[in-house]
This record gives sequence, structure tokens and C-alpha cells, in this order.
Amino acid sequence: MRVAVIGGGISGIATAFYLLQRQIKVDIYESAEEIGGRVGSVQLQGRWVDFGGKNIGKHYRRFRDFVRANGNPEFEYFGFNTSQLINGRVVSISKEGARQLNTLKIMGLCGIRSVKKLYPHVKALLNDRQQGVLCSDYFRQISERYDHLTLAEYLNGGCVRHVVRPVTVRMNGAEPDECYPGNFGSNLALALDSYEQLKNGMHGLIESFADLNRPQGLRILEGYRVTSISNDPASSSTIVTFIHQEKQDSAHYDRVISALPAHQLATILDNQLPSASALLRQIRYFPVAIAIVKYRDEVFSRHRRAMVFDASLPLSNAGAYGVNDLNMVRFTFSGRTARSIISENSTAENVVTLGEQVSSPYFNIEDNSRELYTYKYLKEGLCAYAPRHHLLLENIDRELAHISGLGTAGDYRRGASIEACFRAAEESVNKAIGEIP
Repeated sequence: MRVAVIGGGISGIATAFYLLQRQIKVDIYESAEEIGGRVGSVQLQGRWVDFGGKNIGKHYRRFRDFVRANGNPEFEYFGFNTSQLINGRVVSISKEGARQLNTLKIMGLCGIRSVKKLYPHVKALLNDRQQGVLCSDYFRQISERYDHLTLAEYLNGGCVRHVVRPVTVRMNGAEPDECYPGNFGSNLALALDSYEQLKNGMHGLIESFADLNRPQGLRILEGYRVTSISNDPASSSTIVTFIHQEKQDSAHYDRVISALPAHQLATILDNQLPSASALLRQIRYFPVAIAIVKYRDEVFSRHRRAMVFDASLPLSNAGAYGVNDLNMVRFTFSGRTARSIISENSTAENVVTLGEQVSSPYFNIEDNSRELYTYKYLKEGLCAYAPRHHLLLENIDRELAHISGLGTAGDYRRGASIEACFRAAEESVNKAIGEIP
């Protein structure tokens, strides 16, 4: 049999990986000219750098299995080290020692009432890391009880400003009043992890995956834009219609799995399943702009490698690209203020300059000459899910069942982290292959 995977981002790569493990031939359809999607890499002065998917949690079991199976490239320490300005004072949180002191700092930022609310969730995740995704058993219950509230209403005060918001704007591009308690487990799991990064980035890993698996039945169809997915009334196969080099064509498959973001799948299904498209568009996505800038001299100290900024500023985070790259800054612009200032019409130069203006009081930027940079703006870059998300997904799945051979993975199924995307991919493959007599 052969299966089509729609979308060559990390979710599509993960889906293909699990299919290939079952000796099933796979075609990946990718509308861009190379796979990778939002974890794709670009060259900066001859070096590959990653815009997304750079930080790999110690608890990313599925993704680490993928790494070992595809060349087993080396990891290097990244850690968790960040600061923020609170009442004119820089407060730093680091997992590099002083654990009890950091716990006290977080408790001080949250306040006793919020700590009491957060503690059962933290305990549930520490007891079972598998609960730290969208629609887990534990967070379904939280969703049923509390998703009539936003996160800003569910928690309050300093906890929202100093603990919750830095996570939601970074992972979802959304403010706490645009997120919901039932989805917070996917964020909280990230905050409870510690991180490494691939020493040579994602580019080499993705290339290794493609090279190792082509002989096993993997075809990567780059520059192929899928326009529809439908059942063939004359057989039990599923039809994928696509455009390549301005010509339309189609192919038949035993199964098709979409690994696209929700809004992209909605566009493909507009004509075949308008009811499913309408439901998929209820899942919100927010823009993000990212710049990676290399400076002449070190910008950060080893003890202060990142800083988050408050809701009044368009820059949500400025951090070192790596512990050994203290002269390289990753500027992230997301959240409500960023949306009001930065758009697809903003120039890279202006956005980078804006990041420098905001962060220069805290780091060595003002008299440090900029050598080069790379920039990306994603209009619908970060997924913020929906209230009572598990019920919405159940409704979506009922509508998608009208195309009998169609399954779905993607960032809206289990969460936006790489590990959550791999879990969604594994589950979608298990479901699809389990249906084969």
C-alpha cells in the first residue's frame, strides 16, 4: 500500500516516519520547495540556523527516538535561563542550580492563590508526563470545568503577567486572555522541562531522514500544492488533487493523512466538506516574527542569556541562539502589541532595529556592530487552539469521516511542541493502519 502525507513540516515528517516503520510506502506533498516547514533552516554566513523547533526537551521521548533512527546527531546543552523586568528590577530564573531559590522566586511572582491553583496541575504532569498535551484525560476535566474562563480570568495578577504570558506569547502567539485553562497543560509541560539543542541544527537531521528513507519507499514531492482530497466512488481509494508547475493532476492512495495546520486543511476542504472547514477555522492562529542576528561581540553573559518583555512592547523575547553563540540573538515578536505594529508589509531592517531598541538597555547591543541577520514573518504561525478544544476536535473528526480514507495529524491535535506533533502523528498512523483489514 501507499499513503499520502499532506504537508512536509515536522508533523508530516513525523507521520512519514511512523508509516515507514511499518514498511508502508509514503509520498509527502509539500507546497514549498523543501520540507521542514516552520522548523526549516536557513543559511547565515554558511551556517544553518533554525527559526523554530530548536529547543529539544529532555522528555521528548518520541522525537529522540526519531533522532536516533536518522543519523543520531549530537545534542548540546541549552538549559533554561531567562530574565524579566519587574518593577524596575531584573529578575532571573534559571535551572542551573539554586533550585529552591528559583521556586521561591516563581511563588513570589505568582502569589499564594495562583500557586494553589497551579500546584495540582504541576503535580499531575510530574506524576505522568503524558498528561502534558492537548486533550489529555486530566486537562479534559479542567476544560469541562473552567474553559468558560480565559487563562487571564482563571489565574490572576502577577502569575498571568510574569509566568503565564511569557509562555503563551512564545508558544501560541496569544495573550492569556486569548487562551484557556483546558489547553494550558501543553504549555505547562514545556515550562517543567529542561532543554538541549541539536549541535548542528535541524537541517542535517531532516536531510538524513530523507536520504535514509528514500530507498525504503519515501517520495518527497516538493512544489506540489494539494487542492483537494476526496473519495473515489469507483473504488475504496482516496484521491489527492494537486498543482505542480502550474499543471493540475491527481493520484490515488489507500490512505491520506493531513499533517497541515488547521487553517490550511480547511482551505483544501472548502468545496468537499465546508462544514469541516468551518470547524477547523475555529482553531485560532496568531502571527509571529523572528529575527536571528549575529553581532561582532558577545551580547549576553553566560548567566543572563534571555529576557522576556511585557505586554506593552512588541518584542516578546530576546535570547542567545545557544550557550556557545552569545553573539547571536534570536528576537521573537508575538502578542497583541506586536500584531498592531508588525505585519507582512514590515521590512526586516525595521523589525530588527525595533528589537535592538527594546533590548539594548539590558544587553550589549548599542555599541556592538551588527554583522548579518535573517528574518521570517509568519502570518498564521502559532496555534492557540480553542476553548473546550477536545469537543471541537470530536466535531471535526465526525465531519472528516465523510472522507473515509482521511486521517489528521498536526499542531492542533496534541499541541505545538515537536514532541506533541510526534505524538499526534503516531496516533494518526495507529488509527489509520488499524483500520486496514
